[in-house]
Amino acid sequence: MTQAPPPPAGGLSQRALLIIIALLIGLLTGLAAGVLAMLLHATILDAAKWAGGTFIAITMLLFKIRELLR
Repeated sequence: MTQAPPPPAGGLSQRALLIIIALLIGLLTGLAAGVLAMLLHATILDAAKWAGGTFIAITMLLFKIRELLR
């Protein structure tokens, strides 16, 4: 019976760190989009839409880039 090779050293912790970095960058860009919307005199609901959409878009983009670089 063959055994699966052991995972590379630090593989799981590095992957978790990259996911946390992607989420934090998404949060920061979402916050910036919300602040920019408020500066442009958007309503609170519109600012939340901009911030949420930006967070989702940037986070998914970073996850896709991480997947392609593997």
